[in-house]
Amino acid sequence: FGPVGSGQYRDYANDIYESGLHLLELINEVLDYSKIEAGAAKLLEDDVDVEAVAGAVTRMLADRAGNRGVALEIDAADGLPLLRADSLKVRQILINLLTNAIKFTNEGGSVTISLWAKSDSGFVLQVTDTGIGIALEDIPKALDMFGQVDSSLSRHHEGTGLGLPLTKSLAEMHGGSFDLQSKPGVGTTVTLRFPAERIVGGAESVSIDPGKRFT
Repeated sequence: FGPVGSGQYRDYANDIYESGLHLLELINEVLDYSKIEAGAAKLLEDDVDVEAVAGAVTRMLADRAGNRGVALEIDAADGLPLLRADSLKVRQILINLLTNAIKFTNEGGSVTISLWAKSDSGFVLQVTDTGIGIALEDIPKALDMFGQVDSSLSRHHEGTGLGLPLTKSLAEMHGGSFDLQSKPGVGTTVTLRFPAERIVGGAESVSIDPGKRFT
């Protein structure tokens, strides 16, 4: 198309770059899940400001959400304590959940990260979207390794199908639990609960009115 600097060259270079990032994401998901399955993954624990990590991840994915017309929000309880966890794995959990939620949410929709802590139920990280949702009978498939709800040859959503299983495994490595609730046409809510003993400072550090904003 002529000298270097043509707009078409820039478009092609950007396509190559985006494709490379997509391929890297897929490879990393496979490698990470393989490490967990082989028992080779380890926790490097620290006192994690989960709200700060959530803020960093939403900023990182803001362009992706903006391009799809999806709003990203964080709703964190006041006085949220730190969490004793592996910060990189918490970040990966949030990236996996947000990327998945953005992918399956149409223009005009929203994705919300909710964070709260209670002495009886532990530290809770929840991601809710207003996306296309998953039928009840398809949820087990979505949580299977390499499971794809959209299994047609002309799939609308690309990926390995490892995002949710990997997130579930990362939560369980911390002694936590994973719950997915979804309804077609309404959206999906994924809730991760980390044990109360992982709250830095213990139960006395949780000063949140349970009935005020979160349950």
